[in-house]
Amino acid sequence: MTDDALPFADYQFPTKTVSGPRLAIVGEAPGAEEAKHGKPFVGRSGKLLDEALAAVGIERAECLVANVFRYQPPGNKVGHFFASRARAKKEGRIIDERWGAFGTSDRLLAEYTAEIEHLRETLATYAPRVIVALGRTPTWALTGENGILSLRGTVLPCRLVEGVEVVPTFHPSYLLRGQLVDLPVFQADLRLAVSRMAG
Repeated sequence: MTDDALPFADYQFPTKTVSGPRLAIVGEAPGAEEAKHGKPFVGRSGKLLDEALAAVGIERAECLVANVFRYQPPGNKVGHFFASRARAKKEGRIIDERWGAFGTSDRLLAEYTAEIEHLRETLATYAPRVIVALGRTPTWALTGENGILSLRGTVLPCRLVEGVEVVPTFHPSYLLRGQLVDLPVFQADLRLAVSRMAG
């Protein structure tokens, strides 16, 4: 399946002017609701995200909201964009080794490198001080690190744009899958991002 055949949802740029340091929020890939509306985080996950942001004093309208991949993968499985070396060889596909392992053995398929490069260019232009990485995929894309449970709530350097900090946290869909007990942790991570905005 080519990119052209996959549903697409572009980034959402701020609708309000930001006078101070900027915040970016990066998720994984669009779901069905996002693809339907052509914008990231508009379904149940988006509602939860908006409420959590408001609770810590962040207005979504002042943030860049993006996903690592702008295409909805089949079955909402982000693994669509990755493959092990063995599987890629078997399928005659090319891996872009520059980005390192996603998880234990998967690596980015070269046909999706343009998505990471587009994210890099957008972030470089937007120049956020802090990026909130929602889940394991953006944490990997932005920092090269794996392991959201051990990394959430930390501050990591962004490998796409020099001088920018990344705060990894849970993806809202994870919280909605029976983990709402972690909502205070999620909000604490967002507060950490806000505190880093002050420099």
